[in-house]
Amino acid sequence: MRIAIDARPATGAVMTGIGFYTKEMVERLPIADPQTDYLAWYLNARSALKPWRTRRVFARRSNLRERGIPFPGRWFERLAPRDLPRLEWLARFDVLFAPNFVPPPTRSPRLVLTIHDLAFLLMPETAPHATEVWLLRLHRAIEQAAQVIAVSEATRRDVLEHFPIGPDRVTVIHHGVDRDRYRPAPDEDVARVRTRHRLDGPYLLFVGGIEPRKNLPALVRAYAMLEERPYLVIGGPAVPWSPRGRPEMNEALAELPDEVRARVRFTGFLREEEKIPLLTGAEALIFPSRYEGFGMPLLEAMACGTPIVTSGVSALPEVAGDAAVYVDPDEPEDIARGMRTVLEDEALRAALRKAGLERVEAFDWDETARRTARVLHRAALA
Repeated sequence: MRIAIDARPATGAVMTGIGFYTKEMVERLPIADPQTDYLAWYLNARSALKPWRTRRVFARRSNLRERGIPFPGRWFERLAPRDLPRLEWLARFDVLFAPNFVPPPTRSPRLVLTIHDLAFLLMPETAPHATEVWLLRLHRAIEQAAQVIAVSEATRRDVLEHFPIGPDRVTVIHHGVDRDRYRPAPDEDVARVRTRHRLDGPYLLFVGGIEPRKNLPALVRAYAMLEERPYLVIGGPAVPWSPRGRPEMNEALAELPDEVRARVRFTGFLREEEKIPLLTGAEALIFPSRYEGFGMPLLEAMACGTPIVTSGVSALPEVAGDAAVYVDPDEPEDIARGMRTVLEDEALRAALRKAGLERVEAFDWDETARRTARVLHRAALA
C-alpha cells in the first residue's frame, strides 16, 4: 500500500506549527509503519528551472519517497477550486493524508484530514484568510473524508458540533514534542539569548504568532498592572493571514507609560536554538490565547521546565493539566493576577516546573505517528 502525504506545509521558508506537525509526520510515519510505502508530495516550481539542483527535503527512509511537482503554488491554488489538477493525475496512491485541513484536489474516498482548530468558524474575525471558497472546499473535504483526525478532544467536540459527520469518523490524536530537542537549556545558552535581547533581569515570555486570537493587547495591558515588573518578551512574528494582529498590539502598547513600554522586547520569529533557551530562562510562559485547538507552546514550555500561565478555555487545560495557572483571557486584571501569582511564589514555580516535566512525557511524536498510521490503514478499507 502507498500513502501519499500532502507535505506542502513543511516545505515553506518559515514553517508554522502545522508545518512542524507535517514534517514530524512525514519523517516518523515511515518508521512507525515500516510495511507501508509513503510518498511526500509537494510543489517545487524551482525544480522545473534547475532539476539537477533539486535536493531532498525530508530525512531519508527506505519506504519514503519525495515528489516535488514543478508547478507554481499560486497557479495551483487558483485551479484548486475547479477540482484541478487532481492529485491522482500527478501521483499514485491508495490513501491520501492531508495534514492541513484542505487537501489538494482529489476524488479519492480514501482521504484522511487533520483539523487543528475551528477558529475560522468560532472567531471568523481572526481568520480573514478563510474565504468562502476555502470554507466550501473544507466542507466538501470533510464530507468526502473516510477519517478525520482532531488534535484535541476540544477540537473533536467543535468538529462534531459544526459539521455533519459521525463520531466514528473523528479520532483524537494529540501532538507530541521532541524531548531530545526540547529540554532545559544549558546556562551558557540562556546567558547568550539574555545578552542578545538585552535581558539583564527576570522576564516573562510569550511564544506564538502576533495575531488577534493570541490576545496580545490584553497581555500588554495586564503586564502594565504589575507592581514588580520583569521584562516582557514577545517571541513570534506577525502572521500574513491576519494583518490586524500587529496594529492592534501596537495600539495597546501606545497606551502604556514610556517606562513600561521600554521593558517590552520583540524577538520576531524564533528558531529553536533561541526559543529553547528563552523558555528555559523565563519566569513563566504567558499564553492568554482566546482560543486554541491545541497549543504547542505549552508542550514546548513544559518540556523546558517553564511554569505556565494560560487561559482556561478551549484545548489549553486539556494540554497543560495541572502544570499551569489558569486565567480568564477576556479580563486583563485576571491575566495580571495569574502573572503575580507565579512571580511571587517560588514554591509554586518549582511545583509547576515539576508537574510540566512529568506531564509532557505523555506527548510523544512517535506515539502520534503510530496512532496516525492506524487511522490511515482504517481509511484504506473505505
